[in-house]
Amino acid sequence: MGRSALVAFVTSLVTTIAAFAALTVADRRGALEFLHGRRGDVEVPSINGVSVEQARDLLRARDLLLTLQAERSDPAVPAGKVGGQVPLPGSRAPRGTAIQAFVSSGASAVAIPTLAGARPDDAVEQLRNRKLAAGHRRDEASDTIAAGLVIGTDPPAGRAVAPETDVTLIVSTGRTLKPVPKVLGLRLSKAKKTLEEAGFKVGTTRTGSSDNFDDEVIIKQDPAENTAAAAGSAVNLVIND
Repeated sequence: MGRSALVAFVTSLVTTIAAFAALTVADRRGALEFLHGRRGDVEVPSINGVSVEQARDLLRARDLLLTLQAERSDPAVPAGKVGGQVPLPGSRAPRGTAIQAFVSSGASAVAIPTLAGARPDDAVEQLRNRKLAAGHRRDEASDTIAAGLVIGTDPPAGRAVAPETDVTLIVSTGRTLKPVPKVLGLRLSKAKKTLEEAGFKVGTTRTGSSDNFDDEVIIKQDPAENTAAAAGSAVNLVIND
């Protein structure tokens, strides 16, 4: 081998070794990731329905990033879970791309409507129209709402609740029933006071006759004493002449 050939060989060898060393250093520094395919596009995974941390892990495994957007209501996705993403699952994106995720705040709250005075069937229909469920019915006396109509609800009207919440209808049985006090043997003024203190009022008055009572006292009342009657109703009296 001539001197010139030897010099060329040595020069080529040194150049090759230097180039290999340079490529090795560059690869270690990540400058040659495209040779391994790491700078190419990757398929975007689905992160819908998972927690933020799970979404971050799924994306990190494919060299993708996660960017959180404002929360939005979604009745189909539990609060705190991812309810949407951009780009969509199955699309391709360059490594290092930030995937935008929308986190669900759950279903939007629904305000319970005012149902006082409505018929129960109509009230149930109104609840269903607002995606609320009619729960158990509860009967209560009411001095202002006629028997058979809705007094109110539990939870009360105006309260914001989740869709499909059970709402109890409180239905009137009519005015509160109370025992009528005894006023036989009392003068009209005293009878009137006794009835009013018990929540009743004097109805019609007429005269009658009885040897068993003093003059000018009550000898008959209708309803009779201890009869259950609606509060505020009238008691008719007969006064001994």
